[in-house]
Amino acid sequence: MNDKQRITEIWEHSVRALQGVVRELRITEDELKVAAAYFNRLGQSGMFPSLLAVGFSMTSIDATRTPGSGTRRNLEGPYYRKNAPLRADGVLFDREPGPAAPILVLRGRVCDAVTGEALPGAEVDFWQADENGTYDNEGFNLRGIVRTDASGAYRVRTVVPKDYSDHDHDPIGELFRAMGRHNRRAAHIHVKLRAAGHEPLTTQLFIPWSDYIDSDYVEGAVSEDLTLQPASAGGTREHEASFDFLLKPA
Repeated sequence: MNDKQRITEIWEHSVRALQGVVRELRITEDELKVAAAYFNRLGQSGMFPSLLAVGFSMTSIDATRTPGSGTRRNLEGPYYRKNAPLRADGVLFDREPGPAAPILVLRGRVCDAVTGEALPGAEVDFWQADENGTYDNEGFNLRGIVRTDASGAYRVRTVVPKDYSDHDHDPIGELFRAMGRHNRRAAHIHVKLRAAGHEPLTTQLFIPWSDYIDSDYVEGAVSEDLTLQPASAGGTREHEASFDFLLKPA
């Protein structure tokens, strides 16, 4: 199938599906005009790609996932920054967290999704919000790359992130307010993995006690297989969790 045929197929299926919605819900011409004005504002804001991601990216990821593809992929999101520093000691702090900030030590292994063999020297690139739900978009606090050792193991020390709101002042937030829905992300850690001979992986790891773990506004983002199970270390503010990544051979 060439590009022209593929585009035509997608267009025709989409139109038929949306015509069914119009018929079923008896959508009026006035409502179509309201929708058109909204999509104009959305396009002018540059947020249309984000709305598509919110509604459909995880559906696409799951629909195209194949056996042996390894750890479930997830959205990159808008806050990734290239050239994060190498954290040889695994500590992601550039500045001290607040005195009450919960600390997380996350460890695990990176392995081949087919053979299960360890992948030494793999790059594991982390970025996340802090304990207040804020990303450092000027520097590299709570951002960094660690490399796996000879056994494919990695270890990082960071804070337990907090959930946060997205799109408070753009048309995506406008749409969610009109529906009476929140626009908050469940607390999560972003990870991007690279290893020789394997497909790169971008995913997210979720914190189970987030208030929004069951209602993250990104459709289908949270899944049990990407949810950490942190354990308190001796009744302190320290927590420990493990997660093994499986990468698909290229």
